[in-house]
Amino acid sequence: MDLDISLREERLSPSKKVDETKKWDRSNRISMMLAAVEKCYEKNAKSEVEILLDEFSSMRKQPDESVREYIMTKMSVAAKMKQLGMHIPDDVVVSMLLASLPSEYDHLKNIYSCGQKKWPAHELIYHCLQDEDSWKLEKKTCDLAVVDCGKKRKKFEE
Repeated sequence: MDLDISLREERLSPSKKVDETKKWDRSNRISMMLAAVEKCYEKNAKSEVEILLDEFSSMRKQPDESVREYIMTKMSVAAKMKQLGMHIPDDVVVSMLLASLPSEYDHLKNIYSCGQKKWPAHELIYHCLQDEDSWKLEKKTCDLAVVDCGKKRKKFEE
């Protein structure tokens, strides 16, 4: 297709070989158009990074959302930012993730901030899931205790 002629060769004078000059001019126009398209996409990449950064920083865990889903979603946004050239170090991502978690995870936040070793994201998921499972177990235990108390109260009132 001879698209790179203008990159490989100097332009011939118009008086010599009209066909060769036309090919070179066509190649040059296409190269300039491709450069303009590339420049346009470069601007879009910058705005996409800004959008992703805003999404990453404003994202909060929803009450009905599992902690694993939330962390994985936030990690995928960080990965997209990395692909676009904005790399956030893993320890910063983990710190930002912890900061965005609701108050139920304050215990875990304290453990992380006081610890000598910083956790990678997959380890954060593990610790969060352990806490979430223990809260579910506590809630079930409390619910059973309330039900048991209600039954005893009815018997006592009779």
